[in-house]
Amino acid sequence: MVVGRWGRVRRYGLWSGVPALVAAVAGWAALADDKHGWTVVAAALAGAAGAFGPTVADRVAAARERRQLRAGAVAVVRVADLPVSVTRLLRPDQQVVPFFGRGWVLRQLEMWAGDPDAVAVRLLTGAGGVGKTRLARELASRLAGWRCEWISPHAEAETTALVASGGFGPRSLLVLDYAEARDRAAVAELLWAVHLADRVRVVLLARSAGLWWESLPAAFDRQAHLVEAMTTAPGVVVEVTARVDDAHDPKMIVADAAAAFAERLGRPVPVLAGMRAWPVDTPVLRLHADALVAVLDGAHRQGDYDVLGEVLGHESRYWRFTARRAGLFGAGDDPTADRAVRQVVGIAALMGADSPAEVEQVVRRAPLLAEADAARIAGYVSWLSGLYPAGQGSALGVVQPDLLAESVATRVLTECGVQERARVLSGSSAAQAVRVLTVLGRARVHQAGVDTLIDAALGVDVPGMVEAVIEVGVQFPGIFTSRVVALLADATIEHGWARQTAARVPYPSLELGQLALGLTTHIVTGFPADTSLADRAHWATWHALRLAESGRRAEALTASQEAVDLYRESAGLNRDAYLPDLALSMNNHSIRLAESGRRAEALTASQEAVDLYRESAGLNRDAYLPDLAMSVNNHANRLADAGRRAEALITIQEAVDLRRELARLDRDAYLPNLATSVNNHAIRLAESGRRAEALIASQEAVDLYRELAGLNRDAYLPNLATSVNNLAVDLAEAGRRADALVASQEAVDLRRELAGLNRDAYLPDLAMSVNNHANRLADSGRRAEALIASQEAVDLRRELARLDRDAYLPDLATSLWNVGFVALKVGCVTDDVVALTAEGVRYFETLAASEPAAFASRHEAAAKTLAELHQSQNPATDGTAR
Repeated sequence: MVVGRWGRVRRYGLWSGVPALVAAVAGWAALADDKHGWTVVAAALAGAAGAFGPTVADRVAAARERRQLRAGAVAVVRVADLPVSVTRLLRPDQQVVPFFGRGWVLRQLEMWAGDPDAVAVRLLTGAGGVGKTRLARELASRLAGWRCEWISPHAEAETTALVASGGFGPRSLLVLDYAEARDRAAVAELLWAVHLADRVRVVLLARSAGLWWESLPAAFDRQAHLVEAMTTAPGVVVEVTARVDDAHDPKMIVADAAAAFAERLGRPVPVLAGMRAWPVDTPVLRLHADALVAVLDGAHRQGDYDVLGEVLGHESRYWRFTARRAGLFGAGDDPTADRAVRQVVGIAALMGADSPAEVEQVVRRAPLLAEADAARIAGYVSWLSGLYPAGQGSALGVVQPDLLAESVATRVLTECGVQERARVLSGSSAAQAVRVLTVLGRARVHQAGVDTLIDAALGVDVPGMVEAVIEVGVQFPGIFTSRVVALLADATIEHGWARQTAARVPYPSLELGQLALGLTTHIVTGFPADTSLADRAHWATWHALRLAESGRRAEALTASQEAVDLYRESAGLNRDAYLPDLALSMNNHSIRLAESGRRAEALTASQEAVDLYRESAGLNRDAYLPDLAMSVNNHANRLADAGRRAEALITIQEAVDLRRELARLDRDAYLPNLATSVNNHAIRLAESGRRAEALIASQEAVDLYRELAGLNRDAYLPNLATSVNNLAVDLAEAGRRADALVASQEAVDLRRELAGLNRDAYLPDLAMSVNNHANRLADSGRRAEALIASQEAVDLRRELARLDRDAYLPDLATSLWNVGFVALKVGCVTDDVVALTAEGVRYFETLAASEPAAFASRHEAAAKTLAELHQSQNPATDGTAR
């Protein structure tokens, strides 16, 4: 034993003395060089490390190499089915790939959070997969000492209460993902509460800042202006672009992600030679998905391929593994069972579920499980419920991130036959219908063929989808509404449902107006026999409003007349009860008559409406003052149409005074009405030659309408366009030509946008603005553009006059006259110009013969322009219209 121990000492002890000897020599050398004490110690340690280092380093390197070889060998023989989800590696909460880039955006957000005077909200927008959620998480991690909470869907009201009660104290950050899909009123109220709180900040995440964002203030009437100030403040909307920064190109992002995924999965880093040349604006999620596929495949694929589809292909191994473990697969491979699993996952991603019963319905919707017995359904329900973690408030988790959920949902639905799709989509709850449209609307941006799926979804349950479109239509303008309107026209619907649903559609609404018209059409053409006069009159009134909103003026006039007749009959039976309704219907009817060119009848109806409202206000001023102000405002317009300008100016001044009184009592409620009257007052002042006052009033109207359009662009864009058009005219008359041209161009642009959404409704306004813009261009010396614009105005108004000559002949005559007026301004008189102007003079002559008060002065001015054309002299009268 002694000999053996000594042998070990000799074998290892002598070698262990070598570093000590070297350390001693190194320490002595340092001491001989007169070094300080710690330097001597350091030299001794360095000597020891240097002596023994090569042996240790070699052994460590050799061990690492052996481990890598073993890992590679294991990867070759590893079973293909993975026991865990691979898509989880792409989830932003997993943070597998270290955060990179976005430095400037993060710095701005950190400064915002720390600024006590900053607006309390930021909206991060960007396409799916660009990294909005990961950016918000990174921000939260950097705010040292802050409490950061992610607010669950449908928990906005509870969060508002907590903020108001101090449950979220100073230095709290609240993050709301999918902000565009949340209840707008609840989000707006939360912003209001956060504004009042001390150092509480809100980050909203959404794919875009569209109509849903612009209409957010209007959803919270109580503090609409405060919310509007928050949402329109500079810097509130932060766009998160696909390109992270200039330092990280797609190739580098894929390589770094591949290394991170390989380390997490314990796999070799794949060779990325031959990888596709991704565009620089490719969303990070797609690049990470490409890297993940390369790691799972063991090498990067050559050429282009469907990267999301490949990720889902790998994820399907997880589905099969867990399904087999749950006993859903029989012995051996069962392709049918594999497809059934895929269908269930896709339908879950499409519809979601808020209760155990809905989870079971999701499973039963799978075409391949249509005939399954209760035991098999129960097995699938148990398996699906545990497949992915469910979020708070939901009974079912689905594959994530969202791009993958949207991809698998649309793929499964595409693979279904027509009847199978109907089975999948039928009988959905209201929340599921909203989710279906949300998923398809988002997928439409990055998946081909989704329009067919949207048509299928809308057609399965038209009433249910109408309600869903009312909820999500503003998030996806131009996608769902026109489709469901076409389906609604041929659908058989219950009358009571139509009335309840029509009442839910906001008025006015650029996006949903056609849907509201479809509903009122069903209502007025399907009254039950026992419907009361009052109900018939009420819906005839609304039908007329929706027809007018859609530009169908002749039909609106007919419906409006019916409403008046019905209310007259009702008031004859009970005047006290129906006098206000009769007054309102008469007021609306005067507008419809004016739109149809029946100016004398419109003036009579307008005067009756004012008289009826004065009677009602005499009985109860507080109750009927708003209605009286409205009718006085409209009567001023009818007086002006009839050429009674002095009376019109007096009347519109009364309307402004009444509405200023109302706005002082409740600004939020009466600001739109005040803006209307101020705009009309500016027009009447200009017509009376009081140009300085007109310009002041016109600018005030524009300012008010910009404020309103900021609250709700969908509702107030037409009014803003009108006020900007009028401001351009007043600026021109004040000699401010450059400003007038800028305003005129804005008016044309706004009205082109409106006409693009609804040509029938906004073509007259577009023609007016183009006509006026021709004059502004001529004033600025832009000859060619002025002539082109004046001819366009004629073309547009000829189109209108062919549809309704009585209504649009005065406007056509004005534009024909304006062609000559512009030609004189720019010095470009031709035979064609003279002929067009002469045509306009003939039309004015005809109009003046029947209505001299309205058209005699315009006939005289147009005839003067024609004479000057013949003489090629400068014009003296502007043919601008308002």
